[in-house]
Amino acid sequence: MNNKLSLRKTRIIVNVLFIIALIFVGLLMNSRLNTLLYRFTEGQVARQAEAVADNASQALMTELVSLKNKSAALESGKEHLDEVMHVLVPSYDHMQLGLLATDGTAVYGKEVSAVDFMGIQSSFRGRGMISFNTSKGLLFSYPVYNGVNIKYVLYELCPAEYISEDFSISCYEGIGRAMVVSHDDELIIPFENASNEDIDFFGRSEVKAVCEKLKTELEKRTSAAKYLSLPEGGRYIFMSDIPSTDFILTGFVDYDTAAPGAENIILLVACVYVMIILLFIIGAVYLIITADKVHDNDELIKAKELAEEASRAKSDFLASMSHEIRTPINAILGMDEIILREYDEPALRQYALNIRNAGNTLLSLINDILDFSKIESGKMELIPVEYEMSLVIYDLVSMMKPRAEKKGLSLIVKADGNIPRVLYGDNIRIKQCILNILTNAVKYTETGSVIMRVDFENIDEQHISLRISVKDTGIGIKPEDIERLFTPFERVDEQRNRNIEGTGLGMSIVMKMLAMMGSKLEVQSEYGKGSEFSFSIVQEVRSRSPMGDYEKNYIHNMEAEVAYREQFTAPDAHILIVDDIEMNLSVAAGLLKNTEIGIDTALSAKAALELTEKKEYDVLFIDDRMPGMGGVDMLRELREQEGNPNSGKPCIVLTANAIAGAKEKYIEDGFEDYLSKPIDAAELEKTLLRYLPKEKVIHTKEHSVTPVRRVTNEPDHRSVEELKPYIGSDDRLYDAVQTLMKRIR
Repeated sequence: MNNKLSLRKTRIIVNVLFIIALIFVGLLMNSRLNTLLYRFTEGQVARQAEAVADNASQALMTELVSLKNKSAALESGKEHLDEVMHVLVPSYDHMQLGLLATDGTAVYGKEVSAVDFMGIQSSFRGRGMISFNTSKGLLFSYPVYNGVNIKYVLYELCPAEYISEDFSISCYEGIGRAMVVSHDDELIIPFENASNEDIDFFGRSEVKAVCEKLKTELEKRTSAAKYLSLPEGGRYIFMSDIPSTDFILTGFVDYDTAAPGAENIILLVACVYVMIILLFIIGAVYLIITADKVHDNDELIKAKELAEEASRAKSDFLASMSHEIRTPINAILGMDEIILREYDEPALRQYALNIRNAGNTLLSLINDILDFSKIESGKMELIPVEYEMSLVIYDLVSMMKPRAEKKGLSLIVKADGNIPRVLYGDNIRIKQCILNILTNAVKYTETGSVIMRVDFENIDEQHISLRISVKDTGIGIKPEDIERLFTPFERVDEQRNRNIEGTGLGMSIVMKMLAMMGSKLEVQSEYGKGSEFSFSIVQEVRSRSPMGDYEKNYIHNMEAEVAYREQFTAPDAHILIVDDIEMNLSVAAGLLKNTEIGIDTALSAKAALELTEKKEYDVLFIDDRMPGMGGVDMLRELREQEGNPNSGKPCIVLTANAIAGAKEKYIEDGFEDYLSKPIDAAELEKTLLRYLPKEKVIHTKEHSVTPVRRVTNEPDHRSVEELKPYIGSDDRLYDAVQTLMKRIR
């Protein structure tokens, strides 16, 4: 009895310590994710501030250009000075036009002192200038020449009380409130519709401290932003140099406006951790209770009934929760990928890589549960495509060979080279079935080998029976345990296999997937000597040419992929890409970078429709599922706008919907063509070649898929420099090596 109590206390202490460790890791990860989100958003705000600064520069320089034109008119009509000055009406009624002689006296208009406006002296030296005086206003000045000499300075003065009305900045894209100040912090152009509270905000000590840091940052870059936590809520303070002026754009934006949805990401991470902790607590409590029951001989039958009931509850619970868990995990991995792309700090990248590795491990376990629950609920779909069996075999060997070699096992592949090269079927599900069988074979084999055989039998001219078998020299299975092998969450010979990891779902998923494809799994096993798993599946033949050696065929395909080049350039063409996810827009634009096409993007159908009214495009790519107005609704509205220059332009749908009949449905809805996600660069270019105006397309001399080098049995010691003529620029060579390295891994 004492031993039982001691064991129970030990289990409870271990579980409590593990839960505390999980909570600590969760808090640490949450804090780190907060920091990364702040940094990412600071970069976004800084870039938007730079765009607003460019707009402010354009507004100020437009006035200066107008003054330059008036100066030119004054030079050409200098004999009739008074008449010309009367004609040169300022842009606004309250703007004061004047002309100063070289001694500073007013020839026309009011006299303006160079002491008040330092820019007048620069204009007498031949430069157009913008000057500011707190009490008098904003002065635009420009020299007037008499031959090669400067005779006058022409100016327009905007009184201080009208500066906000004429030049206040209209912010956009959530940039908040922005104003123009001098390097000495003199307010030149206040916020649009500014209140005293907005102006006083920058007088606070903590805000001043942040602004000083931002000024230091502007010495190294054109714009900067920093997050500031305040009692009334977090804000991002930003600064940006205004091009062609001595002024600075500064302002602030609320945290919720700058980083919409960020709190949801953090909440999702917290929810995932809470669910993991709850699952662990439930499991720990269940194990402790079950262990107590097992030790009590009088209640063994009752303990068994409780275990079976708990197992059923666990199966139902995990099947339903896997959907909910998978969504936040994907959000975490997506944000982690953005961090890896945006930041180069070694320590930060290492943390991000650790998050990705841990997330992928967790995701692979949950994917098994999700596949199982999909099959059970009848929601699993088969998606047949054309594929090469040699590539499937190579992928399987690449994934399993390192595992086998790590255990000292031989992975032997015997593939019939006469298998037709191109087949038609769901290669993803076939590969998943084989991978699960191979994984089990390696997992339960300690010495010897694992042999995979791939051969076929002809059924008729269009179909073959593809035969797969996996034989191992592992521990084998008892005859009475073979049926339990396909029971979800069950593992055979539990006492002997207690140290082997897994969910217990793999073979159950294989059996059910094969049933969906009209096949079944055959098992032959001798306990202690090994097992053989096999199945046959009917596949349609698309190319009768034999696949040959799967390794050489894979290398040939890889070389063709590496050597791919853009098929054309079209610098005069313009396209519009519409998608509610900014990452998707970046991917599409990146794929077309080398074609030199002019690309505009929009994050919503409404924004896209506004762009189509202002600019004519050659082709429009539209996402089918967007919040608010979807792609089909946008297309319908675009077609109905008679005055829109793009109402008759080719529209191609971008969609992740790849099920059978999807393309026909979109064509019926009015789209000219269909591209599925993830976007294939070659297909994207082929689509553009079909719809871009022929006169705007410049075909490249080398755009076909050409092997970089021919595969031979002889070693090739050519250097990278010798390979460059086959590939092109250093960027292409770098991309090619990166692609190969990813495939090798």
